Amino acid sequence: MDKVNPDHYKKGGIETIDYIKAKLTQEQFKGYLTGNVIKYLSRHEQKNGKEDLLKARWYLNRLLAEKPKEKPFIYVCSPLKGDVERNIQKAIGYSRHVYIQGGIPMTPHVNFTTFLDDTIPEDRTAGIQMGMQLLLKCDELWAFGEKISKGMAAEIAAAKNLGLVVRRFNDRYQPLEVCDGGS
Repeated sequence: MDKVNPDHYKKGGIETIDYIKAKLTQEQFKGYLTGNVIKYLSRHEQKNGKEDLLKARWYLNRLLAEKPKEKPFIYVCSPLKGDVERNIQKAIGYSRHVYIQGGIPMTPHVNFTTFLDDTIPEDRTAGIQMGMQLLLKCDELWAFGEKISKGMAAEIAAAKNLGLVVRRFNDRYQPLEVCDGGS
């Protein structure tokens, strides 16, 4: 879809519309698009004529192109090393929390430990690499626990670099902080 605004409407090289979408919920973004369709249609005769009609069409096309996502994919980030069995059980609980909150949990350290051994360096490296590939498919990262391990820090940094929202929780699922993608 062509851009609707000139280059000076970009924020950090990103189209403003994409920046706005990242900051709003899906319903809020649909409302934003609908509002712009109405704005440009209602003012075209008094203000910018054809240009406003083109903008109204652009926003309408964008609105029609928005496909609702039923549930977000949430990357579950929590410690694995140390008491591995206990940490896996905790990660299963965190996954359940994500599910209850309406997300689809992606918990690589639970899944991958069924066929990889975290104490074998090659397996650990493979698990980390596959986890990073999985992170690319996710909408958010939720990090659980009071302490951030070295592996968790790498996952959080990667999520922020991808522009994902990162949410932190303690062991009792209470929110600690939310970082917008890229911050």
